[in-house]
Amino acid sequence: MRARGFSLAIFVCIHLAAAELPPAGPVLHVLTVDSANEPVPGVSVQLRLPEGRPPITQSTDAQGQAVFNDLRPGLYAVLATKENFQPVRQTDLTVELDSALSLELTMIPVVTHSDSVDVSATVSNVDQGASSSATTLTAKTTNELPNRPATVADALPLVPGVVRDPGGSLSISASAEHRSAMVVNSTDVTDPATGQFGLTVPIDSVETINVYQTPFLAEYGRFTSGLISVETRRGGEKWKWELNDPLPEFFIRSWQLRGLKDATPRFNFEGPVIAGKLYISEGVDYEIRKTTIFELPFPFNEKKQDGVNSFAQLDWVISDKHLLTLTAHVAPERMEFVNLDYFNPQPTTPDARTQNYTGVLADHLTIFGGLLDTNFSVTKFNANIWGAGPADLVIAPGGNSGNYNATQNREALRIGGTTSFSFAPLHFLGAHNFKIGADVAGSNEEGLVNKRPVDLVDASGLLLQRTTFTPGLPFEISDVGTSFFVQDHWVLNSRLSLDAGLRAESQEITDSFRMAPRVGVSWNIFKKAGTLLDGGYGWFYDRVPLNIYAFASYPWEFITQYAPDGSISGGPYLFKNTLGEVFRHHQLIFTGPEPGNFSPESQIWTARVEQPIASFLKLRLGYTQNDAQGLVTVQPEGPDLTTDTGGYLLTGTGASKYRQVEATARVRLPGEGRQVFFSYVYSRARGDLNDFNNYLGSFPVPIIRQDLFGNLPTSIPNRLLTWGVVQLPAKFRIAPVMEYRDGFPYSSINALQEYVGVPNEARFPNFFSIDARISKDIQLNPKYGIRLSLASFNLTNHFNPETVHNNIDDPAYGYFFGHRGRRFTVDFDFLF
Repeated sequence: MRARGFSLAIFVCIHLAAAELPPAGPVLHVLTVDSANEPVPGVSVQLRLPEGRPPITQSTDAQGQAVFNDLRPGLYAVLATKENFQPVRQTDLTVELDSALSLELTMIPVVTHSDSVDVSATVSNVDQGASSSATTLTAKTTNELPNRPATVADALPLVPGVVRDPGGSLSISASAEHRSAMVVNSTDVTDPATGQFGLTVPIDSVETINVYQTPFLAEYGRFTSGLISVETRRGGEKWKWELNDPLPEFFIRSWQLRGLKDATPRFNFEGPVIAGKLYISEGVDYEIRKTTIFELPFPFNEKKQDGVNSFAQLDWVISDKHLLTLTAHVAPERMEFVNLDYFNPQPTTPDARTQNYTGVLADHLTIFGGLLDTNFSVTKFNANIWGAGPADLVIAPGGNSGNYNATQNREALRIGGTTSFSFAPLHFLGAHNFKIGADVAGSNEEGLVNKRPVDLVDASGLLLQRTTFTPGLPFEISDVGTSFFVQDHWVLNSRLSLDAGLRAESQEITDSFRMAPRVGVSWNIFKKAGTLLDGGYGWFYDRVPLNIYAFASYPWEFITQYAPDGSISGGPYLFKNTLGEVFRHHQLIFTGPEPGNFSPESQIWTARVEQPIASFLKLRLGYTQNDAQGLVTVQPEGPDLTTDTGGYLLTGTGASKYRQVEATARVRLPGEGRQVFFSYVYSRARGDLNDFNNYLGSFPVPIIRQDLFGNLPTSIPNRLLTWGVVQLPAKFRIAPVMEYRDGFPYSSINALQEYVGVPNEARFPNFFSIDARISKDIQLNPKYGIRLSLASFNLTNHFNPETVHNNIDDPAYGYFFGHRGRRFTVDFDFLF
């Protein structure tokens, strides 16, 4: 059987549900589930009154339920236990006369068979904040979906508020990837040079993925948009193996075999190296993927990528109070024809080679009644990017020619350590769960960027403008960042809890010290209705990537303009790369006004209401507001005609505004782990368009336009998303995914690549797609089986164009094309 995935996070949520009150006295309904919301039967649930009366004990049934009738009013303590699971405790449960309560407990497996839970107390600390609501994904669920996500990043678009932009990068709350943070087992794994996520952890190595648009715990920082917290899978007491997608997909055109299209075999194993002491878990993905661009002619219409993605984890149980964990992530990748599309055929696109290496040593020790967490990490990102040849890049209204104009070689390294201590609960006016911590990380980047000429021509091929470049200079940038935090999760009573904390951050290269207060609340408003209200307010600050401080070493530009007769009409003008002014900081940022002292910030507040309608249905309605200032943008200035000199300034004066209303529903269906999610998001996102990452990332655009304020590139006013897993007769399963949303915004430009009209006001046609995967497990013998699957994509064959002619000098201006029609795939997995 395939290994079942469970979360490493303990989350106990009390709902006071509306129910018919029995005449005999108060009633308590207990539901025990795992992190995938599957019932856990056979759990011993014990109720104990503080004054020493005999405890009351029941076991949960096959649906994970236990009912306690005719209780006496009073203050109860609840203890849920089961072999191989961590005990779950709930104190201060108030039972009143004529009340009916519903208690949902999440059971977490332990590493060993020991009854002690201290060795596995590696709780994802974000989850301890009741005011910080997250969307949780598990590997078991996502593996049954049509697109079969191979990595954490592949699964994230299933979350409301997370989309993948037309270029393939992730966007959280309509903000670029570098404005969010990703932590794996509480360790930062982002690229210190760019702030990007890189090639993320294989999905089969993951226990849970928690996505927070607004985590109000002071423990987490270095982001202004969202947080992705990943907990990986440990080895268990039994050896288990998985082999997913073992067979390649072949490319057939005109009824002829044209070669290999995709091969994505994924192998995973786990088990005890030394029973009761040492455990291993390993996930390895090998990927060869060729993506067809339908608007280009065969065989020059494929972009390619191949690589290995390996994540290994060792857990050493030193004692029942001490656990040591070592993880290693190795992910080399090769990409060809990056960003291939109709306007950028293969010769104009870059190739790239990247390597991502991360090692973490984590120590978890129970001491003085609390938990001491310490980890040391090393992360290295290497990137090499080059073009197909030495020709100029020629940009024309109807499509580009020549070769990609930039080469880039860089190496980035981060070495860091974190420590935190979670105190034993302190009882004073309720229960206080204090936590303090600190971290320090040194980072370094060295590299070289060079560029070749770029020519702008009109529709007839007439030269309008030529840009040449000075040689780039080798650069080496270093930085040290530190942070400290203190936070308290204060449970006032069984219906009300508060989160309050203060985070202090410093970044040496920005010469700044920042303070970030945060507060959140979770309140069960109506005891009998189970209505839960949570929300919060907080300050957040971005880490400033090292690439920003290498900008002055990037090639400078000479721009020459030409008249219709071929003569020079302007220039050459020299454009220098410099660091510009910073945002006028508020009183919580301590820094000078010198250029380059950037401190991107955001103020975020949320309010959510969660309402259980029935045991199988839960609804949530929420509002999020994110106002960001001090964002780093690129602003062209000049040229000064007296000196023929202008400049590109990296300034810290950018801003953005994001508003989101979200409505979600979770329906639990009969069958193990079967549920369906519905979400609707209405949002507005506006901000400065010249985000620095467009020009300083791994694949910078060749033309820098004037910075304007408008709809952000991934602003989608309306998005309806539905997905889940449903059990069918004869042990078949179907996993549907339906998405309907507004099209992405785009801008009209002219032959000089200047904006025409208001940027990002026009939109692609509305997107609609229904995908589904039907699967069935066939047991070959008691030990081995296979899973057969049929996946379908865009079942309705809805017109979802990928490209538009947006240049007003293009004869085809306004024409949408690049449609991916209805398609099917067949595959199978081995089950051990």
